[in-house]
Amino acid sequence: MYKYLTPILLALFVIGFSSRAEAQQNQQNPPYTIGVGLMYGTEIEQLGIRVDGYYTINPDIRAGVGLGYFFPDDFIGGDRKWFDLDLNGNYFVYSEESLSIYGLAGLNIAFLTIDFDGIDSETETEIGLNLGAGVEYNVNFANLFGEVRLGGIGSDADQLVLAAGLRFGL
Repeated sequence: MYKYLTPILLALFVIGFSSRAEAQQNQQNPPYTIGVGLMYGTEIEQLGIRVDGYYTINPDIRAGVGLGYFFPDDFIGGDRKWFDLDLNGNYFVYSEESLSIYGLAGLNIAFLTIDFDGIDSETETEIGLNLGAGVEYNVNFANLFGEVRLGGIGSDADQLVLAAGLRFGL
């Protein structure tokens, strides 16, 4: 998983030093947003669903919480279930009328359960860091977003996560 860390850090460095327009507090970056979407994890190799909520602190920074659930898969004679809780901050490095690009950093708490055909189950909780980047595009009724993040850095639940969905202003 760490082989993805260098390209992500390099991309954030380049984006961070590129020219950027001043963000405006408008429908693109409302004070509160709630989002829904799909995601894919490279370690579990499954699709999942996610819900997130963000609070815009100022035109450049927002903080939020995300919940992700990967669909169960077969794993060593049982079902593996993976649930993520993410506490992230976003820093907007570029923002104009309809397009925003941001860096992402935060904390990932992964809850992993393996259920061995209803006979026995094993549960594990892993805590790691998140690091990534995202883009949002305003489509009038919502913001279409895409994110790439390395989640669970420093834990046994590290994986590259690709996500896309919609965020609605409140």
